[in-house]
Amino acid sequence: MLALIRKVAATRGLNTAALARSAGVDRSHLKHVLSGAEPLTVDELIQLAQVLEIGATELAGLPTAEAEASPDPDNVEPLARVLRRGEIDDPITAAADPLGNHAEQSVKLGLALGCDMHLVLDASLAQDSGVPKAVLAQFPERLPIRLDAAFHRHHDLRFTPQNVQMTLSFDSLYTCVFPWQAIQQVTLFPLAPPPEEDPEPEEEEEPTPPPTRRGHLRLVE
Repeated sequence: MLALIRKVAATRGLNTAALARSAGVDRSHLKHVLSGAEPLTVDELIQLAQVLEIGATELAGLPTAEAEASPDPDNVEPLARVLRRGEIDDPITAAADPLGNHAEQSVKLGLALGCDMHLVLDASLAQDSGVPKAVLAQFPERLPIRLDAAFHRHHDLRFTPQNVQMTLSFDSLYTCVFPWQAIQQVTLFPLAPPPEEDPEPEEEEEPTPPPTRRGHLRLVE
C-alpha cells in the first residue's frame, strides 16, 4: 500500500510536502506514515487515493500480506549490514563530491529530501537574474529566497554547469536564473524523525515472603 502511494506520488511529481498539502494531512505525520513508522488510517488512505487518483481496481490488486513474503535472506542482505562490513560506501557520502559544486549538491539534496529551503544570494551577482528591480533594491547586499517544499514542482528548478533556473513568485511569476557563484548559503529544514518508543519497563518481581514458622510445643518443668 505504502509502496503504491509513494510510486504514484513520485510519478505525479509530488513530494511529501505537496502531497500532504493536497490531502489536508499534517506533513510531518505523513512523512512518518510513508516511511512505515506510523500506521496509515482508512481516512488517510481515502484522502491520499483521491488526490493521487488511485482507483479501487488498483487497490484491489495489491498483494496480500501472505503474498508479501519476506525476501530470501540467502539472496537479499540489508544495506546496513553491507555498510558495516565496509564493502560499499554510504550512498549519500559516496554521491557527494567535496571538490564539486557545493551549492548545486546542496540544492539537489533539498529537492530529493522534499525539504523547505532558504537560499541567500549575493545580490550584486543577481542584478540580471530576472528578479524584479524593486526586490533587488530592497535587498541590496544579500537576497533571501525561500523555496517551500510544497511548491518544489512549481519552482521548476533546472540545472546547468553555470547556473540554476527557477520560477519564483513575487508580484507575479518570474523565471529567474542565478549563477552558482551567487549562492552563498543553502539552509535545509528537515522534518523531525518519529519519536522513539520508550521500552516497556520490566515488571518487578514481587518479593517472596519469608517462610511462615509453624508453631510448636515445648515441655516446661
